[in-house]
Amino acid sequence: MTMYSNQIETATVAACFSVTAQEIIAQLIESGTQVVGYGRVGDEQRAKDLENKYNGKLTVLLGDLTDEETCRAFVAKSLDILGGSIDAHYHCAGIFLWSTWEDAEPKDIEQLFSVNFTTAWMLGREIFSAMKPKEAGSIMYVSARDTIRNVPYGFGPYMASKRALNGLVESQAAEGVQYGIKVNAVLPTIIDTEVNRKGMPDIDHNEWVNPSQFASLMIELTQPAKTNLTGALIPVQGKML
Repeated sequence: MTMYSNQIETATVAACFSVTAQEIIAQLIESGTQVVGYGRVGDEQRAKDLENKYNGKLTVLLGDLTDEETCRAFVAKSLDILGGSIDAHYHCAGIFLWSTWEDAEPKDIEQLFSVNFTTAWMLGREIFSAMKPKEAGSIMYVSARDTIRNVPYGFGPYMASKRALNGLVESQAAEGVQYGIKVNAVLPTIIDTEVNRKGMPDIDHNEWVNPSQFASLMIELTQPAKTNLTGALIPVQGKML
């Protein structure tokens, strides 16, 4: 159950097939928001099924979010679909890799930064530019809680890519102040998904972050009334303190 009154009329959601994104989309549409989702090429059937599920309230665009021209085209098309403005953007793209720096392959590091940072920068700057004429809007990224703590063994490459994202959040927020654009990130521990349960069967998932509550928090923090919240890195810890 949501604890806020949703004033977001239009929104975009990156990595729209992820668990968190699915929760965001469902809650936004239920409360009257028109949504455009972004996914990867190859998910055409999933995109069609998702659009059919929401009967005209969701459009899914597929492409490479590390490609400049694709991101620019996505945002232009989104503006056409959403009536000329994007009130909020939720960037849920991200991958995890457990590896020491010694064992990491160059291709692994490249992929981590590509998904966790480059997609955010490449798409985020186009969303930012689209929000400037209206002098309003909110961008919410998803980072990781341990980026603001000492990084544990085996988490170095992953956390480095997420700390780069944190830098984007803080600096883009500074750039957005004069345009009324708010930029923040939520920093979860472990989100309670089926994939995570299978990958970590011995860990108590009751301590993890509930994805529905996580999505609700992200939507609440991006409401137009939250005018003073920008440049924030917000830990979402579940019971993993």
